[in-house]
Amino acid sequence: QLGYVPQDDIVHRDLTVERALYYAAKMRLPGDFTREQIEQRIQEVLEDVEMSDRRKLLVKKLSGGQRKRVSIALELLANPSLFFLDEPTSGLDPGLDLKMMFLLRKLADKGHTILLVTHATNNINVCDYVCFLAPGGRLVYFGPPEKAKTYFGKSEFAQIYNTLEPDRENPNVIEEAEARFKLSEDYQEYVAKPIKDVPTDAVSANGHGQAKIKEIKKPQRGNPWKQFLLLCTRNMELLKNDKSNLLILLLEAPLIAILLMVLARAELGTDIFNANKIVQCTPQIFTAAGPLALPGISTQDHVISCDRVVDFLQHNANGVAYAQQKHGTNQALQDFIVPGQSGDAQRIIFLICFVAALFGCINGAREIVKEAAIYRRERIVNLGILPYMFSKIVVLGALALLQSASIVLIVQLFEPFHQGVFWPILLEVYITLALTAVAGVILGLTVSAFAPNEDTANSLLPIILIPQVIFAGSIIPLKDWASTIAATIFPIRWAMAALGSSLGLHSDKISGDRLFGDDYTYHGLLYSIYTQADATQRILLSWFALGMIIVVLTVAIGIFLKRKDIRA
Repeated sequence: QLGYVPQDDIVHRDLTVERALYYAAKMRLPGDFTREQIEQRIQEVLEDVEMSDRRKLLVKKLSGGQRKRVSIALELLANPSLFFLDEPTSGLDPGLDLKMMFLLRKLADKGHTILLVTHATNNINVCDYVCFLAPGGRLVYFGPPEKAKTYFGKSEFAQIYNTLEPDRENPNVIEEAEARFKLSEDYQEYVAKPIKDVPTDAVSANGHGQAKIKEIKKPQRGNPWKQFLLLCTRNMELLKNDKSNLLILLLEAPLIAILLMVLARAELGTDIFNANKIVQCTPQIFTAAGPLALPGISTQDHVISCDRVVDFLQHNANGVAYAQQKHGTNQALQDFIVPGQSGDAQRIIFLICFVAALFGCINGAREIVKEAAIYRRERIVNLGILPYMFSKIVVLGALALLQSASIVLIVQLFEPFHQGVFWPILLEVYITLALTAVAGVILGLTVSAFAPNEDTANSLLPIILIPQVIFAGSIIPLKDWASTIAATIFPIRWAMAALGSSLGLHSDKISGDRLFGDDYTYHGLLYSIYTQADATQRILLSWFALGMIIVVLTVAIGIFLKRKDIRA
């Protein structure tokens, strides 16, 4: 068994020491271990690294040296015989450096083989052997630390580094040092002879009669379902322990929704989503035969309820004649509808769609990349990609659903929606917004899985989010076939199509925005030529498109996570 402690911390900072070890134990120890056995093993490794009195503290409250001890304890859980550590004393002061080296010495005395990479040589004498590797992986010395200074003819270890630096006078110093060591007695005693004495059961013969070390088998992945449940629990605990961030996550959506609706009411008035506000009609139009006006209405009334126009077209002789000429009441009604009246409603639904996608994307963008070191280590052990990926999606997706619900309820409190197309309007609006928010989460996780570090992930966010605004169709109407096709890959585009259809917006009366070809984006029922089947089809198509975007991006997350294995 191999244990590996990288230079970066491999524990979550928002877990307590004992909970971090508990989750690691559940991942690494055999499945038949009882909770009591796990707790006993945690106590044993905490005693080994002298951290028993810190078990209840959050990892983020520990010092650098203490966090490194927790990382070591985490690897000790499986009781590995061979331990690799990368720069275990990096960033520690001289006192903690010495303490860490004595801790490793104690572990070695208990039967563990400790192999560490370090550039801090002040306390290197506690090691049994020291290995000097020059650039290119060239072995220039291996043996006891006290003999190294004698071999190189130096009084301090630090001086040995300068000896191995090529310069103009001796550009081949590394090759010469390697050749010199192979001819030395130290090489024969500490390298050649031990290799020769390796037991035969530790090697196997290849086809040419030479010995080679047996290949290490790849670790078996744990039960995917158990890993998924365990990771979901861990993610929720991480979220709960970071109280300030959790508070922000819970309040950001309702606060922004309140701010938006207060401003909308102050500047745009009330009843933004009222049917008579979304679609208004003029009492008079001009036809080829002359003006056609509703009787009994003052010319000073610039807009009236479309219900009055419908009544005119169905019961007044002039209105009925015009409706027959236009092949139907709804077709004739379109000529009376005042353009641009539902622009306010369109702007509001664009903003709530963008807010839902924005919060989801931001929540997911750092989630994977911030724990890259932990992910790589757990993958080496037995972590499966699918359990890891879906645990992130489920927890962040649940948060996105809560945020979407808060936005819908607050908008409804300020500006009630009218009747829906085929389900209650609140349900239709919520499903659309929830799918948009989840798509935002998946988009953020895709960025997080792709980015090599947090800075890159943050830099990618504007590149991902700004096109959502450009291609939404509410700021710049999309009519060209190329732009409409390009826009179909953006979640907000489909969210606008679904919400606009649910609320009864008229694309041709707002800006002429088209979803594709000559097909207008919104298929609403409100004083429209579209049937309920048309409106239902448009909403379901938009939901399906959002679902497909979620599926495609989920596959992309898996691919990017798999690529991390290849790069590692």
